[in-house]
Amino acid sequence: MPLSMLFFICFALGYLGYRFHMLTKSGALLTVLVGGVVVYAFGYQGLLVLLLFFGSSSLLSKFGKARKQTVDQIVEKDGARDGWQVLANGGTALIASVAVLLTNEFDYLLLFLIVIAASNADTWASEIGPLSRKEPISIRTLRPVRRGTSGGISVLGTSATIAGALFIATAGDVLFDLTIKEWFLVAAGGVLGSILDTLLGGTVQRKYRCQVCGKETEKRVHHQETTEFVRGFKWLGNDAVNYLSSTTAGLVGFILYRLW
Repeated sequence: MPLSMLFFICFALGYLGYRFHMLTKSGALLTVLVGGVVVYAFGYQGLLVLLLFFGSSSLLSKFGKARKQTVDQIVEKDGARDGWQVLANGGTALIASVAVLLTNEFDYLLLFLIVIAASNADTWASEIGPLSRKEPISIRTLRPVRRGTSGGISVLGTSATIAGALFIATAGDVLFDLTIKEWFLVAAGGVLGSILDTLLGGTVQRKYRCQVCGKETEKRVHHQETTEFVRGFKWLGNDAVNYLSSTTAGLVGFILYRLW
């Protein structure tokens, strides 16, 4: 497929994402930027990996939407993805793409795939986990917490994490003909990234308490009232946690591959 056609597809995806309220203006612009650089570095295969990630995430967000309404009251951002959310999931993938263009080293392809696998694993857990019949357990207190709470773990959510990582690892294998070792690193890195996200989300991510209903939330405004900061680092929001966890997992896999 001609490169110009791939760039056009990236533009079309950003535009359609905005028109169908899946992306904000900033989210659409960053999607086009990330997609364009990834396409230039990895061709249609890289674009397909991004499509599988964003496409499956968007579909899963619609699945069981009625049962996940309470989750929207907890998470920092709901609705259309903005530019920060796109960068949180694709920022390091963008850097890996530039590195490939500059060095032509295969190692950066693995970094790209691991970061996407980690983001996909975490997203699948976030979208499927809240559908569990049992309340998740807080990784910090080991007590039940509301569905959608950062740092909460459940059997269903953990299964979704593994499935999400395997999904991208297998897609990477089909598209880039990975070895067993490379496939394993991508899959393991994806699971690691999601685990790190849960750890950071449950321990150091900023949390607030609603002064109306008294419940803990990630939102700064709840029930039209400013919430009260209760714990975590004020500068560490959900986007930063997503970026740090996926990037850390990617770097661990990148280093192991070079040492292995």
